[in-house]
Amino acid sequence: MPVRSLPSRPDLSQLKRQAKELRRAHADGDWAAAARLRAQLTKFAALEPTEILKRPVSAADAQRALAREYGYKDWASLKRRVEQERRVAGLQPHPHFEAAAAAVYAGDLDTLKRLVAADPALVHARGKLEPPYGYFSGVTLLHHVAGNPNPGPLPKNIVEIARFLLASGADARAETCGPNGGDTLSLVATSMQASASGVAGDLIEVLLEYGAKLDASGPEALRASLINHAPLAAEKLIERGVKPDLFAAAALGRMEWLESQFDGNGKLRERPMRDGKRMSARDAIGLALLFAYVNGKPEAVRFLLEKDGNWDMTGVNNGAALHRAAIEGDLEIVKRLIAKGADPNNRDNPFNATALSWADHGQRAEVVAWLRANAAVDLHDAVCFDFPEILEARLREAPQRVNARLDQWNLPQGTALHHAVLLKREAYVRKLLEAGADPNLVAGDGRTALDMAESKAAPELVTLLQTHGAKRASELKG
Repeated sequence: MPVRSLPSRPDLSQLKRQAKELRRAHADGDWAAAARLRAQLTKFAALEPTEILKRPVSAADAQRALAREYGYKDWASLKRRVEQERRVAGLQPHPHFEAAAAAVYAGDLDTLKRLVAADPALVHARGKLEPPYGYFSGVTLLHHVAGNPNPGPLPKNIVEIARFLLASGADARAETCGPNGGDTLSLVATSMQASASGVAGDLIEVLLEYGAKLDASGPEALRASLINHAPLAAEKLIERGVKPDLFAAAALGRMEWLESQFDGNGKLRERPMRDGKRMSARDAIGLALLFAYVNGKPEAVRFLLEKDGNWDMTGVNNGAALHRAAIEGDLEIVKRLIAKGADPNNRDNPFNATALSWADHGQRAEVVAWLRANAAVDLHDAVCFDFPEILEARLREAPQRVNARLDQWNLPQGTALHHAVLLKREAYVRKLLEAGADPNLVAGDGRTALDMAESKAAPELVTLLQTHGAKRASELKG
């Protein structure tokens, strides 16, 4: 999860200055800079700040760390985002674009025809030009026929509307201008609304008729549809020649296909590809289960749970199967997954949150209670959810873990003590300090526990920490 937020109109030169400042701070022996680098760069992940301060940090290192703090995998991705936003910001709005878009969503073809007749250039105009910029920024009217991201059902005549726009000169291959955007075909292929409205297949056909390009070169062409709850689009792509694989069979609930993926001994016949690499059988089965669960295919879920799979796989709508079951309140599947070895402390999702956090967020009290009583809840969650008996148990079982650092929620590489301070839980702070918690460890956002206590205006915690030798990050130098 990002620890920084880009301004509405980011400036690349300012971002470069921030990266230079981070590099300069490292050169000056700043522990906060070292902690930030540790949190964001794999090559520093196992090192203490004192060791990181001895290592050289290149301009590319600093830029990559800063990009990751903003939520991007590398500097090139952040730079591309800034450039895309500049492009969108430079577009001029058409005075009738919003009225035309409203007509598309309302199924008002007569109004749409009248507006286009008055100004044929309207079919090439761009809308959604205001920040914050997302994948649907800088769209044309044709992009709107996908119903993506509009939450409501599509009008019954949406295919007729699409055909009209295309016949009027709309470009079937035009892409949105925002980050992670795409053409209309890709939007339809990933549109839950188009599938739910029963028009995904017909929209794909009319787009192909007018020059849209379909990549049917491999089964991974189906993944975007299956991940985004667009089964009718996936079915159309299969009809158009895309070969279904293990994941398609699971997501679509096609049991005959799914069963055919395994031999008589229950072994996977062929390991599928993911991101161009051959997966292990356990990872593939675990990911197939996630596809089946997220797409509501209980028979496929039951079938796959009898196999040997990695139940901590992610890659479909955030989180692993245990996270999804927890937030849905599906206690039966939560129990089965835990019994099969799913990790209750898995935080491999954009929110850096365990299944317990997901259940709490979904207000699934029964699941929260069961996990508290039956799962190996770790020290961080014990602090964050105010489970004193679990705090005592974890400190007793593994006292050396008191200073363990990990990504939890929006705090990278924080300790249980950091979270106890941020939540202003004095009893927990005291208990952790007595158990040997180091008050001068710097979290991945560059702050110590004392910095956090001062930011929370918690004088009693400030005093308690200082009696244990706590310092501010600015006072720690390598």
